[in-house]
Order: sequence, then C-alpha cells, then structure tokens
Amino acid sequence: MPLWEVIAYSIAALASSAATLGAVWLRHKLNKDSKCGAIEKEAKHNENVYTALHYTMEEMGGDRAYVMEFHNGIHYFSGRSQQKFSCSYEIVEEGISSEAPNSQDHKVSNYHKYIKELVDKQKFAYENINSLEDHIFSNLLKHKGVKGIYNVPIKTLNGKIIGILGVDYVRPITEGFMKNSEEDVQKFMKRQARVIAGYLL
Repeated sequence: MPLWEVIAYSIAALASSAATLGAVWLRHKLNKDSKCGAIEKEAKHNENVYTALHYTMEEMGGDRAYVMEFHNGIHYFSGRSQQKFSCSYEIVEEGISSEAPNSQDHKVSNYHKYIKELVDKQKFAYENINSLEDHIFSNLLKHKGVKGIYNVPIKTLNGKIIGILGVDYVRPITEGFMKNSEEDVQKFMKRQARVIAGYLL
C-alpha cells in the first residue's frame, strides 16, 4: 500500500475517532446542561410562586398565604386511587406559625364539603370560621389558628382544577377582605390563581 494511502487512512481514522469523542463529549455536556437547566428553571418557578404569594398576602391583608396541590396517593384494594391535597408553597407573616409541614396528604374524601363548596362557588371564603357548618374542616382550621380564610381553585387553561390558592387570617379581620367589594376580591384572587397556575405547569 502506498505511503499516501496509509497516511490518508490514518488521518481518516483519527478524524473519525475525534468526531466520536466530540459527539460523546457534546452529548454529556448537553445532558449535564439540561439537568442544570431543569434545576435552575425549577428554582426560578419557585421564586415566582413565592413572589406571587407574597403579593397576594399583602394585598389581601392576610397572615399566611399558600398553594395546595392535588395529587394521587396510594390505591385502595378496589384499585381506586386516593385523591389527596398537600401544601407545596407557603409564606407567613412574622410571628405566624408555618403550617405547611402539617398540611400534607389530606384525603379529599375527608374534606368533601370544603372541596365541594370550593368547586361549586369557585371560592371558599369566611371572615369568621365560627360560621362554618363543616365541623371537620373548621376544627382543622382552628388547630392552625385560623380565624378567617379565603381560598380559590387553581386551574389549567382547560379548566381542570389542580390546586388551591389560599390566604389565612390568624388575627381577626376588622375591615373585611382587602377593604374592597367582594367582586373585586374575587377577581383579584382568580387573577393571582391564574398567574400561579402558569408557574406550576
């Protein structure tokens, strides 16, 4: 074999090896970047949710603001999945207890009156929880020190409820929610729920 063919084959082999190594390196770098990108993206989403919650709590004059998300739990013997909801984000005013650790894996079936009212009325709002007829949910709220509450559903664009945006009042409400009309409060809370839904999806 002529020398020039040996050199040509050698160059081709080196080029092929370099291309393969380059492709492996690039794939590794892209995978690493995509993982870092996912973490950075998640951190940014979390920051946005907390910013929205802080604004919601301020505007509503509340003491605690949070997001509850619906999820599946374990399955019953029948094969039916337990539907649950848990607190995934929460902010509190200074001196107010954080209740997120105590707000995990609530079974929807145990709080069906609360969920039904939230779905039917598109809100669950009481300036004084002593007027609540649902004693199970009322006891849960009292255990958290809640005196007043305003919740609205968080929905996807096609109307599927995926969570709850809530504001708790641990101190008594003296001038009503946001000191505005009920219609204005409802519009504000629905708008904030839409904003937060965008970060959750």
